[in-house]
Formats: sequence, C-alpha cells, structure tokens
Amino acid sequence: MKINQILVCLFVFALAVPCFGQEKDGKEGKGGMFDSKEEYGNFIGSAKRASAENPELRSLIPLINDIAQGQPIGSTAARYGTASSELGLLSNPRIREDIEMVDDQYREFQDRQRTLQKEMAEQLREIDFTDTENLASQIKEIRDSAEREMNELLLPHQVKRLRQLRMQSLLQRRDLVQVLTSDPIKSDLKITDEQSQELRDYQVQMQEDLQREIAKLQDKARSRLLSKLNPSQKKEVEEMIGDTFVFQNARGNAKGNAKGKLEGKAKGKGKAFGKGK
Repeated sequence: MKINQILVCLFVFALAVPCFGQEKDGKEGKGGMFDSKEEYGNFIGSAKRASAENPELRSLIPLINDIAQGQPIGSTAARYGTASSELGLLSNPRIREDIEMVDDQYREFQDRQRTLQKEMAEQLREIDFTDTENLASQIKEIRDSAEREMNELLLPHQVKRLRQLRMQSLLQRRDLVQVLTSDPIKSDLKITDEQSQELRDYQVQMQEDLQREIAKLQDKARSRLLSKLNPSQKKEVEEMIGDTFVFQNARGNAKGNAKGKLEGKAKGKGKAFGKGK
C-alpha cells in the first residue's frame, strides 16, 4: 500500500470513523458513494481536515459519513454517542414510540429516506471541501432540505415533538449557551453574534455565582458533619486544618479549605496563592 494511503486510513481511524462501510459479515457494504476504501478514505479525510477548526462542520461529520457509506442516517451518531439530526433520531424505536409513529409510517419514511439519501450523495459529491468558508452552510442546506421533505411524512404534533427531542439530545452533550449560540438553534432563533457573546459572558458570571453558592452549601454541610463530634474532636480537626490557604486548580480557579470555612465563615487570616489573590 502506498504511504499516502496508509496515512489517510490512520488519520480516519484516529478520528473514530470507520475506513469503509461494511456489513456485519465483513463484506463491503453497498449503496455508498464510493467503490473503494481508497476513495472513501480520501473523501472522509478531506471532510475531517476541513472540520478540524470548524466546530459547526465537525458536528456534521456523522451525517456526512452516513451519506458516504449509504447507511441509515443516524447510524454513525448512534455508534459513537454523538448528537444526531432529526432524521437520525427516528432510527431509535423509543423515539418513534414517543412521537407516536406507527410502523407503516416508519416503513414509508425508510423507503423515502433511501431515495433521498442517494440524492444527498450526489449533492455531496459536488461540494468543494477546500472552500472551508462556505462548506458547513452547503452541507447544512443539504441536510435541512432533506429534513423538510421527510417532515412532510410526519403529522404536525410529531414534527413538534421530534424537534423537542432533538433539542434535548443536544443538551445531553452541550450546555444551553453552546446550543443557543450554534446552528441550527442560533439560526432558528435569529440570535445575533452580539447576543451570542452576551450569553457567553453572562454564563461565565453565572458560573462564578454558582461556585460561590456551592461553596456556601459545602461549608454548611461540613459544619453539620462536625457537629456530630464532641468539642474536643471538633477542635482537633480544626487544628489539623489550620488557617485558610487558597489553592488554584489548573483552570486558575481559587479553592479554599480551612478551619474558618468549617465554621461556615471566613476568618480573614488566609494566605493567597496565585496572582491577584
């Protein structure tokens, strides 16, 4: 095997995406975009390299892989535990049960998806993966167009519930601010870049406030625990700990643990560790 082929396969393997679609018996799968592992490796390698510094595009890689291999949309996301598209969620029988999707309806959905996937594959072939500026938007348009068409097979209440489940799926892997400031939610809500930055800044402040509240609760919990000791034991524990020393973790956040905290109040004797403390 040529050196460049080896490098491509190693690169793809390291990014946790299989090198080529295969059936369970080990034979090459049918219905994908490519006739060989080399073609697939070059294609998915290009997609991965383009997504290296583009989180939005990186989130679309499972969809790209499914289309490239001709496998049901959502297969890659399910295999690697990543958030799936609305189309992909329907591969989960519990999701179909939740949205009250009957078997006949799902069979019709599967038939249409197979046809639609071939169309998506042809569109994907035409994309220039060197155009990193517009790459994510082009792939999203392919996905969104497919979702709009497939949603026509669903009843209004099913479409609404499926979107709710998609949102919950995203929140399983990202925090609310990340979801709100990334597509598709950012575009759906028409959240501006300025609003996105305000949300991120406010999140930082909220996290700091939350940490302070957590510290207070920890102080109360420690005091309640120490109240179970007799006065002599409690005094000995306080002597073991001594005055406050503020440690910093790897992220630069300060953490204190001292006799004063055990009493639920600051003694004011602490020695600071780290710049500005």
